[in-house]
Amino acid sequence: MNIRTATEKDISSMRWLLDEQNVFHSKLLPAFFRVSPTEESRVRKVLEEADADFLIAEEEGELLGLAEIHLKATKDLPILVQKAYVYIQELIVAEGRRGRGIGTELMEAIRTWARERGAPSLRTSVVPSNDRARAFYARHGFVDTMVSVEADV
Repeated sequence: MNIRTATEKDISSMRWLLDEQNVFHSKLLPAFFRVSPTEESRVRKVLEEADADFLIAEEEGELLGLAEIHLKATKDLPILVQKAYVYIQELIVAEGRRGRGIGTELMEAIRTWARERGAPSLRTSVVPSNDRARAFYARHGFVDTMVSVEADV
């Protein structure tokens, strides 16, 4: 398996995997997520950003998984400790390839990417009922720091 930074030639296969993830999330939490095809322009925008990347895991030209990552900084508010961090927007392993260490390899690549940019921490958001993802992140040292709550009016 090889992990590398995505290029334009990867766009169509990445869109397919992002679409697979969209369907998964829409089933998991339909009040929050809807099935929507991933626009090519969304993928291109990330590829063009200086402080963002797609990392892809591949084997013999087949896309096994991807990570969409963004270098960010804490909001400039007096109450918040200022620091850089890498936000993991997406970490996806193709459905038929899960449980083989691909996510762990992507996580290692994300940590390397973050260190190279001086970011001391990683952040992401996970649907509370996504037990498999929550367990994965816990195995990789993630802990709950903030919880979003929502109510109907």
